[in-house]
Amino acid sequence: MLGNYFLIAWRNLKRHKVFSLVNVLGLAIGMAACLLIFLYVQDEMSFDQYHPQAELIYQVTTRFRTAGPDTRTAGSGIDVGPTLQRNYPEIKEAVRLKSLPTVTIRKGGQLFNETAAYRADANLFRVFSYPMLEGDAATALIKPKSLLLTEHLAKKYFGQDWEAARPVGQSLQLNDQPYVITGVLKDLPTNTDLKFTALLSFEVTPEEREDWLDPAYFTFLRFESRPKAEAFAKKLALFDRKQYEPRVRQLQGFDLKVEHEIQPLTKVHFAPGLYDDTPKGNRSYLLIFSLTAFFILLVAVINYVNLHVAQATQRQKEVGIRKVAGAGRTQLLAQFVGESVLLTAIGGLLTLTLVQLLSPAFNRFTEKNFTLHTIPDWPYVAGGLGTVLGIGLLAGSYPAFYLAAADPARVLKGQWVVVGRQGLKKGLVVVQFTISAALMMGTLVVYQQMHYLRNKNLGFEKEQLLVVEIPDDEAARQKIPALKTTLAHNSRIRKVSIGPKPVAFDGKASFSSEENGRTQDQFVNFVTIDENYLDLLRIKLVAGRNFSAARTSDPTQAVLVNEAFVRWMGWKNAIGQIIRPSHDASQQKRVIGVVKDFHYASLHNPIEPILLYYSTANLRTLLVGISPEDLAVVRSAWSALIPNRPFTYSFLDAEFDGQYRQEEKMMTLFTWFSALTLLIAGLGLFALASITMLQRTKEIGIRKVLGASTTNLFSLLSKDFIRLVLLANVIAWPLAWYVMSRWLESYAFRILISAWLFIWPTVLVLLIALLTVSIRTWQAVRQNPVEALRYE
Repeated sequence: MLGNYFLIAWRNLKRHKVFSLVNVLGLAIGMAACLLIFLYVQDEMSFDQYHPQAELIYQVTTRFRTAGPDTRTAGSGIDVGPTLQRNYPEIKEAVRLKSLPTVTIRKGGQLFNETAAYRADANLFRVFSYPMLEGDAATALIKPKSLLLTEHLAKKYFGQDWEAARPVGQSLQLNDQPYVITGVLKDLPTNTDLKFTALLSFEVTPEEREDWLDPAYFTFLRFESRPKAEAFAKKLALFDRKQYEPRVRQLQGFDLKVEHEIQPLTKVHFAPGLYDDTPKGNRSYLLIFSLTAFFILLVAVINYVNLHVAQATQRQKEVGIRKVAGAGRTQLLAQFVGESVLLTAIGGLLTLTLVQLLSPAFNRFTEKNFTLHTIPDWPYVAGGLGTVLGIGLLAGSYPAFYLAAADPARVLKGQWVVVGRQGLKKGLVVVQFTISAALMMGTLVVYQQMHYLRNKNLGFEKEQLLVVEIPDDEAARQKIPALKTTLAHNSRIRKVSIGPKPVAFDGKASFSSEENGRTQDQFVNFVTIDENYLDLLRIKLVAGRNFSAARTSDPTQAVLVNEAFVRWMGWKNAIGQIIRPSHDASQQKRVIGVVKDFHYASLHNPIEPILLYYSTANLRTLLVGISPEDLAVVRSAWSALIPNRPFTYSFLDAEFDGQYRQEEKMMTLFTWFSALTLLIAGLGLFALASITMLQRTKEIGIRKVLGASTTNLFSLLSKDFIRLVLLANVIAWPLAWYVMSRWLESYAFRILISAWLFIWPTVLVLLIALLTVSIRTWQAVRQNPVEALRYE
């Protein structure tokens, strides 16, 4: 019997090919989009959880407290981890990792720059579980000058068949020093917070050992159990007060409080971003994407049910004949549910096919690496199957419930059953278009904010500025002044400067200030620049003068501040004010100029106070004002003076715009998803229009016989649908405004949401709805009135 139902269902699907195709395609597209978003969200939520002991691993962070704002860093001092492990038996392991500047690797006659290298303690693998493809994890980092490569780098330096080249035991030149390869690691998964491609043995220089307060080291602790880890968090305060702060005061000579905190590894990815931290995830975006996935699935299900009802409405005579032939309510329910489940099963298979086809493009866009095989566990698979089955049962039983209860005599006479409540169907259409319109409005707000971010006056010139990375190598650094002079004398170069790129600052400086007769120590951001920096970036000087190479006292006695610093200090006249470093008051500097506020961080953040010191010794980046076509000039000069180091560069505008990659992705995804929901909603509206036209076929015929014009009929039949869409937009306006206003609050600088950002989507949605309804309405009003009167 069951097989017979499915056979009949298959025949009905073949009989209504177009209708069935539209129905199953709309459902499959919605479920595929939902599944792709689910895979993305699940991947983000699983960061760092692939380590078997992830629940026992905690990261140590540092908070510096002064009279001013606190400074929180993701790292800690060089001896924090070992000291804690020695003093607290509940800590089974403590491991340190330090991110290295760009490492130059020489292989044969070629030079390569690697930007994801870390130094790591030898016990790294007793804390983290990074699979080794070759080598012994227990000994790989014990000897000095040991090097671990990921599989990616092994292929890069030894070819695709790297196993045959036997890299373990071979040497590579890193910054002109020989390192022995002791192992090859499997490439790290994308859902890891600490991304590296090379690990070097942990070797400490005398300077690093002396500067033990520098929080440049990621420190991770593995505890015996979670309860002991939670209890240990309270002991850290006592450790800081008794053992750490006295050393800090003795070293710095000023009142600085240092506090250490621990955060679970499994929560690091979504923890608030700290200074010198790894890139973090955004829970708000995940919530938005999750809600989007839910709404897309909701729209797809509503559309599927409406289309199924529309199809069932056309089969009332078939149901009447079956009932006369003896079919009972249960048989009819089984038939309709069987057809619906079969259709949803086909939709489910098509969903999996679409996901498999779209995964490569989606992975490139999201920088992930998942397929259907990465669906985490059987409960998720069971949930997916349950969703498909539930949709099939809902869509099949809903019309069958009404049709099975109908009087077959009335149905065969042409007195049609109204399948379902019209208010419910209209309400579902309103929900669909509310979601579609709200998504479109949100997309426009994101687009407008991104346009604002790209075009806002930043207080400096970011176009046509080349950023050249200076190697962490003394021999290369000694050649930079000569390189700067060579480029400065080239007529195609606008100006050359040594200084940081404005997307970051050099660090935090401590200084003493007096307030109400009391001296207070505070932290403030600082950068070190040369005399060309302001002119090259076209940063305006609003008071005083710029640094001058001719004034030998400027490096030791002069400082520039921004307007935010002046406001922060409450100065009426900043020129001549004294800045006293907290650790050495004899190195005081006098303010010689005030620069106009400029954005040295993303527009998520307000402009903070900043000190600008003069130095040509802080060689981190070389800024060159050129046109992109003149890049070869700089490359040639670099190769002539520094031939043993790769030429690594970027353009400042690209780097600055790169701060908004998440927003760019969000805008693109919103664009696609809003278009998708609008398409599915349009299909749902078409379904409702089809139902309505079928039910009013005889009415249309009578009106045409009585002289109603095509225009009158078109207006009569369309206005109810347009009202539904208008109502949906009215509901969408406050919803979109509230959600996007909350999103914009994450920016210190943002647009004002204007009415046209809602008006344009409303107009577009109305036009699409009108076009959708017009197709079905036009078919109905163009029908021969004689045929219409015979319809029932």
